[in-house]
Amino acid sequence: MKAKDENNVENIIEVLLSLRVNALQISPELRRNLVNELIKNDMFLLTQNKNNSFVLDLLKISSHGLKHAICALISVIASTVKGVEYLTQVDLAIAEHVIEILKEQEDGSVTQRFCIAILQKMSVKENTIELFVAKGLI
Repeated sequence: MKAKDENNVENIIEVLLSLRVNALQISPELRRNLVNELIKNDMFLLTQNKNNSFVLDLLKISSHGLKHAICALISVIASTVKGVEYLTQVDLAIAEHVIEILKEQEDGSVTQRFCIAILQKMSVKENTIELFVAKGLI
């Protein structure tokens, strides 16, 4: 939050990527616990603010590195049903923005693959399918 308030994109990227690296370095059995802790601590302030503005503001920053880092962490959070519920508790704006990022990525890029992974994981919620159709993914 401090780095975002200071518009320090490099620090935001560093924090997001370090969280993702930590998630990947622990065993898959414990990863669920990490995701639960990120949700419990309201990583993206979705529960506290009752809106998506914090994460959407990050997704809108014009920095390829930041888009990569935020999508990487969103993908980790979306790896559990509880994570998908957390990301979609307000509305589907995060998924919608991930679709927009997906469309601007080069084919085969890592960020594109993160976006696809996020959307695939979010597809467990039926209401996301309507969004996918409306946005021309299906």
